[in-house]
Amino acid sequence: MSTPGYPTHPQIHLWIQDVVRETRQRPPSLNDSVHGMRLRPRTNKPQIRQPLRETTGNNRLRKRPREAEGPQLEARRWTKQRRAMCDDQVPKKKRGRPPKNKVPDESTTLDLTNCPNLQLRHRTQGPSSASSPARTPSPGKGASPTRTKKSVPSLNYAKPDAALAMTDLESCRPQVFQMDVECARKSGPVPPAVEALYKTLTSVKYACIPPDLKASYHKDTDTPQKSRDPPPDEQFLPSTAKQYPAERSWRMKQSVDMINKDAGWNHRSKAHERNWGKLVSNILFDYEIFQPDIVAVNVETCTIAPQEIRLTSSSGEPIAVEKSVTDADNDNSTTPIGRMIDWVLALRLNHNDTKVISDAFSTLQYAKRSLNQSLTDFLRKCPIFLDIELKKELSARDPEVQLAVWASAGLRKKQLMQWSTGLPMPGIVVDGHMWTGYLFFEQNQHVIMLGPIQMGTTSTPRGTWEIYYQLMHLVEWGTVEYRAWFEKEVLGWAKSRLALPAVDDEDD
Repeated sequence: MSTPGYPTHPQIHLWIQDVVRETRQRPPSLNDSVHGMRLRPRTNKPQIRQPLRETTGNNRLRKRPREAEGPQLEARRWTKQRRAMCDDQVPKKKRGRPPKNKVPDESTTLDLTNCPNLQLRHRTQGPSSASSPARTPSPGKGASPTRTKKSVPSLNYAKPDAALAMTDLESCRPQVFQMDVECARKSGPVPPAVEALYKTLTSVKYACIPPDLKASYHKDTDTPQKSRDPPPDEQFLPSTAKQYPAERSWRMKQSVDMINKDAGWNHRSKAHERNWGKLVSNILFDYEIFQPDIVAVNVETCTIAPQEIRLTSSSGEPIAVEKSVTDADNDNSTTPIGRMIDWVLALRLNHNDTKVISDAFSTLQYAKRSLNQSLTDFLRKCPIFLDIELKKELSARDPEVQLAVWASAGLRKKQLMQWSTGLPMPGIVVDGHMWTGYLFFEQNQHVIMLGPIQMGTTSTPRGTWEIYYQLMHLVEWGTVEYRAWFEKEVLGWAKSRLALPAVDDEDD
């Protein structure tokens, strides 16, 4: 019979039976397991497995390390070269990194007296050494080279728009200088209208909130959590100060709360410039609603025109800046500066004044048919009294430069039309949260940028109320002082122009 589970081959069968029989008959030992199988004897020494090691040429013969640089190595190099030159042998070019060129000391100086076969190389072509001009050796490392006088930086060549600074405008025509009030008074006479408006804007104190909103602010903070504190009493306007119109206080309070909320979100999320422009437009439209004599106009697409009123370099050419890759017309690499600011506040003219100005413009060339520094259709009949340039936080371009270029073009427009330039041209720079004011006027054939004047900040409710309070002064100045100047200079010029007989304006 065959044992179940074993192969049926007779020889294998007999061999397996013998192995099983011997295993069962042998007495057990300490090295056997429970099944009677012999195990490997145990040792206390840990068994370390030896890895296979390949015998190659790199591990049998190690490379000789490179000898360190020193006088001995340098002497051996010079000796080898001397022997090769004396034996009329060209020294072999060594492989690897070339040695450093060091001046040999006395012990390694070449002795060429015992080299009869040495032949010096000489020039076979070209002028002789006697006729060649002597070369001046270059100065040593410690010697100071002669410095050439650099020319004064100018804007005759194009440079990136983001690289323009206020110092660049000081070399233009007309020159633009940014000064505070003390420096402006020392450099020349300041017009009385500039002094009056500057005094009005700088006299705004810490208190800017309407006093009739005190109860409303206390009611807003009376919550179960008590997480907000009302504004302190010193932030409310005193009774002797100029007050807001009573009908607009409640609406302005709602706008202030919304502006602070949106400005905080713009700051945290590093929003686009358009998001900051939305806050500016909301503030301007609030005054447009309650003041029907003014209008807020977006001028992002308006260019400075004509070419004669643009800011020029010292050579008389318009300042050119390098174009960006996003420009629509990429046929040229540069373009004159012409598009600068974002918003303006202008007077709203009635039908009679608009007709008088249109009839007077019909007698002029097309390049002069504008009340301001632009020939855009929706802007050229707007009397601008406030310029606003805005930039998001940490922008590459300097908003002060853009505002100065636009204001200088407006001043040259008045000079071209022979209008009075004694009235200041106010402007505001909005750089993220911060609002900063400037006054532009003419002094000694230069453009003075008077400022900065702190106008407020949208980071706090009190700072936003300060912006509204400063704009209230500027709007009142525009509807009173600027309108009087406009009626005298511009409307007076238009009426006198229409009173003259029809003439050809080709030579004007």
